[in-house]
Amino acid sequence: MESVIRLVIGLVLLVVANVVLGSLDAMFAGTFDWKRFWKGVLKGGVAAACFAGFYAAGRLNPTIVAIDLGGESINLATAANASMVAAYALYAKEVFTKLTSMILSHTDDPAVSEGTASDPPDDSKDGEGDPPEPSEEDSPLPDD
Repeated sequence: MESVIRLVIGLVLLVVANVVLGSLDAMFAGTFDWKRFWKGVLKGGVAAACFAGFYAAGRLNPTIVAIDLGGESINLATAANASMVAAYALYAKEVFTKLTSMILSHTDDPAVSEGTASDPPDDSKDGEGDPPEPSEEDSPLPDD
């Protein structure tokens, strides 16, 4: 039972890191929302509790077959472990992606600078580069 506690705590830490990094991104972009933040925290806590329940059910009833893949039977405890590892991998990837993005992002103040590295340069000058207006010759309407 100690291993499930460590697994759940680890998953909760990954979820918290993901929520915090997402919140920081939103703060930097000026779109932070406390309601969305708490929904993320609640989602992570509920998901961890459900994984713990799934694992505990598998440990209590190890002979119940959860999945049968081409003659290979996987019991509930093994299925719970596999799903926990999948959740770890998904959250770890999200945290890694957000950390990488944060480390590589510029910290310029958008109000001071003309744009960020992610903004495409504005090559148009006084309408130059704008798409041409459609002419009557391009009109799909038939002539009367």
